[in-house]
Amino acid sequence: MRAASARLWRHLGWRGIPLAGVGGCWIVYGTGLIVTTRAGVIAATAPVTGLMCMEAWGAVWIACGALGLAAGARRPGRDTWGFAAITLPVTVWALAYAAAAVTGGYASAWASVPIFAAVLLLTVVVAQVTGRRRRICTCERGGPGGR
Repeated sequence: MRAASARLWRHLGWRGIPLAGVGGCWIVYGTGLIVTTRAGVIAATAPVTGLMCMEAWGAVWIACGALGLAAGARRPGRDTWGFAAITLPVTVWALAYAAAAVTGGYASAWASVPIFAAVLLLTVVVAQVTGRRRRICTCERGGPGGR
């Protein structure tokens, strides 16, 4: 088990782990949007649920999460679309919550905006800090010890 996790770490690295991890979280969150009814989320996202129903937004979260998972295995420079995918739903949600708080549609939505903004900020920071690193895993170098 330890060898498998070390191999996974060597392949994904500092850029792939956040992509895959956040992607997995978005899949779980999107599934939650589809299968559960939460009054607070429905009230806070009223500005965007006029465009699509909550189930469709859940599907957007799941699709963006799946793209993040897939991009996690890609090399830096070829995974930028994954960062775009995982930032899309959280940006929409942050703006919807902020709009609901400002307009009075859901007054306590302001308390959730910093959480969405923090996730967005950390994702952008990881993308920028790790973007110039070249990631070559041992599987691409020809074996356990590489070249």
